[in-house]
Amino acid sequence: MKRIVILFGVVVLLSIIIYLLSQHRKDPDTNINRAESNFRIENPLTIGRIILTNKNGSRSDLKRVGDHWTINDNYKARQSSVDILLKGIQGQNLDHIPNKAAQDDILKTMASSGIHVEIFDLSGQPLLSFYVGGVTQDEYGTFFLKEGSSQPYCLNLPGFDGSLRPRYALQPMDWRDVRFWMEDNDKIDSIIVDYPQQHSHSFKLYKKGLGYAVDPLYTTTSTLQGQTSNIAKSYLINLSALACEDYVNTIPEKDSILHLQPFMEMKIISPDKRSRLRFYPVGTPGESPYSPAYSHYYIDYEGRDFMLAQYEVIKPAFRSYDYFFGK
Repeated sequence: MKRIVILFGVVVLLSIIIYLLSQHRKDPDTNINRAESNFRIENPLTIGRIILTNKNGSRSDLKRVGDHWTINDNYKARQSSVDILLKGIQGQNLDHIPNKAAQDDILKTMASSGIHVEIFDLSGQPLLSFYVGGVTQDEYGTFFLKEGSSQPYCLNLPGFDGSLRPRYALQPMDWRDVRFWMEDNDKIDSIIVDYPQQHSHSFKLYKKGLGYAVDPLYTTTSTLQGQTSNIAKSYLINLSALACEDYVNTIPEKDSILHLQPFMEMKIISPDKRSRLRFYPVGTPGESPYSPAYSHYYIDYEGRDFMLAQYEVIKPAFRSYDYFFGK
């Protein structure tokens, strides 16, 4: 009986030793510790900052600020894109270790087009630093390289058929939130909305006491009477939710569009600054009585951005003077 107990103890001890060695064993082909292939952070809530640097010099600095993320300290980041990136970091998993014959080409591609990724915790301490390179021929695997290492690894995301690289490859402009309103509504003294070809719709919304009042912008428009404060507050809330389809700051036709008369011009006046938005219809008007005349508008946010937006998304900005009186 004593002998059996001793043999059982030896078996258990050997099992423990084999397990511990397996966790730190070297790959027979690459002689690399498999622990180095871990590129995951299992709890994304511990991540406070991610810096993505491309070989072309573009740098995307994502920071967690309260309940949202910012990009390059200037704009609010698009949460859906950040979530996709965090999901990749949380789940990216070793697919295989490339053989020696493939490593040279992988490293050359990494040197020419690799994306440097630096991840920090909430206190600013570094968590991970690595490079994201090219993809496998079937585009299901993506090559990763730890900073300071010369051994690339091929990673995938279980349950996802595709490359991980696009999650890291967005340019700074592509990280930006499509909700473009950058005003502090509580600080706004007045908003002037001018329809150059429809004077009767134009108005001035301004603070009055603890609420807001609305007056016609042109003297040719009859003054209406009524309580406008609550509707004015609702209008400001809707402005905060305005979103564009894309930022198109570099399109060739931008300068010629800015020389045209806008459909609507909005001036926002605050104690410390003034801003202006101008809305230009895109294309030719439609003829259907069941759809808006224009499906898209260009928006010039003076001094900031030039954008393309869908009418159905930005139509809350197109209110008329009588709207505030329930007419």
